[in-house]
Amino acid sequence: MEVGSVIVTATENGGHSPEFWAKSAADSIVSVGGNCHPVIAEQAQEFQEAVKVTVLRYIKEAIKSDRTTLIAELDRQGHKDMADIIRRL
Repeated sequence: MEVGSVIVTATENGGHSPEFWAKSAADSIVSVGGNCHPVIAEQAQEFQEAVKVTVLRYIKEAIKSDRTTLIAELDRQGHKDMADIIRRL
């Protein structure tokens, strides 16, 4: 059995940004080989960037959707003050 490589990154006073997760996803989805023809490597890098932009857009939409759900649930349970705090984030 082989264990894959593990990369650890830390943050201070919060989680990772959507940009961090989009880049991590794009790096996992598209691998740019170091020994390939430079034109192919350039195309792969451009595709990787396009994947990152697309993933970032969907991550940001997912965050908005989750916050909307959380706000609605807090409002439903009578916690308008907490819902307002989340609205301001």
